[in-house]
Amino acid sequence: MNSEDDYGFFHVCTNGTMIPWMFRDEEDFRFGINRIGVCSLLTGASILVFTLMDNHTHFMLYGTRKQCQKFIDKYKLLTGKWISHKYGITKYLKHLPVSIIPLRTEDDILETAAYIDRNPIVAGFTGTPYEYPWGSCRFMFKKSTNEYRHMNMIKDFTSNELRGILKSRIRFPANWTFDNNGKIEPTCFTDINRTETLFKTPSRHLYYLVKKLEGKINQTLNEDRPLISDKDMRDITSNLAFALYKNNDIRTLKVDYRLAIARRLKRDYTATVKQLSRILYLDASVLKDFI
Repeated sequence: MNSEDDYGFFHVCTNGTMIPWMFRDEEDFRFGINRIGVCSLLTGASILVFTLMDNHTHFMLYGTRKQCQKFIDKYKLLTGKWISHKYGITKYLKHLPVSIIPLRTEDDILETAAYIDRNPIVAGFTGTPYEYPWGSCRFMFKKSTNEYRHMNMIKDFTSNELRGILKSRIRFPANWTFDNNGKIEPTCFTDINRTETLFKTPSRHLYYLVKKLEGKINQTLNEDRPLISDKDMRDITSNLAFALYKNNDIRTLKVDYRLAIARRLKRDYTATVKQLSRILYLDASVLKDFI
């Protein structure tokens, strides 16, 4: 798989250690889901597995490396435009690193798919991967559902109506459907059947889901992973700030106070410099000299 024109499976993701957030609220996640479908249509990359987390994304795609690169570049671009329009923050994702890892063996493919599905649990989601609302796992081996009984059909709306509802100018396939909140049904653009065929049976999917794959796959991504999720570390930081300084709004704390908290978090929780930089809104290159 040396040629950019060779088809294959790829793990495509954004770096979860570089930014504090990518999706802030339910609306961000809903239209983040829609952008997966948009980018698939624009690039030809096939979506097999996906999970959107608050500060990063994971996809397992089938296509050429060039298609996968175009997919993630387009996804970053469109998400950056959304953030700029909604939050007034420009170029927020411009320099966000991405990884595109070829999956060469059956085990690579199945373990990566399960790793992507496991992400919400590792990050602290209290349900099962099958319940996480912003991933594809919830559709695996699910032969019947009432979730989409009252979906709207693309073909029943004009282009102007769709532009207002779906926040996109792209021409969607007429048989695609979306809910009343403007979220496209993920099974319209996710090849769940192919992913199920790869796993063969529900029990085999469960077998891979319970395997602890994070160490192995994080090593391939070469990322500096913290031991505690950002979500939990934010709670710890907020509580510590209030206990020490009677103020849990980290942004308004004096820099000296934030540095003191950083030293405590590094000592007590083995927090990484990149994580502390995100949580405490401090420059990583400066922070590393003080902790």
